[in-house]
Amino acid sequence: MKNRSAQNLKCLLDEKIAELDLQLLHLQAVRKTLCSHRQDMDTLLTMDLSEICIVEKEERCLVTVDIDKDVTFEREVELITAETARYHLGRLHDASYGSMIPISSLLKGNFDDYTKLFIEIPRPGQRNDLHIQPKGKYLRAFHKGGWDPLPLRYEEILAFAHEKKLTLSGYSYEKGINEAVIDRVEDYIMQIEIPILGIV
Repeated sequence: MKNRSAQNLKCLLDEKIAELDLQLLHLQAVRKTLCSHRQDMDTLLTMDLSEICIVEKEERCLVTVDIDKDVTFEREVELITAETARYHLGRLHDASYGSMIPISSLLKGNFDDYTKLFIEIPRPGQRNDLHIQPKGKYLRAFHKGGWDPLPLRYEEILAFAHEKKLTLSGYSYEKGINEAVIDRVEDYIMQIEIPILGIV
């Protein structure tokens, strides 16, 4: 009888410890996301919207969902929301998310060839089904306003890369950095980051 009671208590303690571990992981994830949002706000306060610069970035783990031009906005929200739930990331607006365009498409002038949406994963877990945004040098630029003038911004970015003899690779990673503090699309600021493979 004592052994059974001790075994039951041990199982209960194991469950409680596992629950606490999950809560700690969630809190760490929320903290990392909040730090990312704070960094975005720091950027907002100091940025020069016309500048194109080279920055150093750490590796990031991203959950991605495939999209194409036929996927509606509503369907995109469904896909991202499902991935947010699958990875226990909490609420969608607590996550860092955006979209991706292959560099090969940009070089052909296909500036609206979005092929993936992404959500940043603060704790990697199983890496084999994640997209790894590589560590290294990136071209960084910003775009303010709606999507119609965005191709012009990409043309400026590609011209800058050509002038500096930079080889770009992988994807362009786009994310909004001020959605939480604006009411009009004209005030929307998008951050664009593209990995630099090397100098030609």
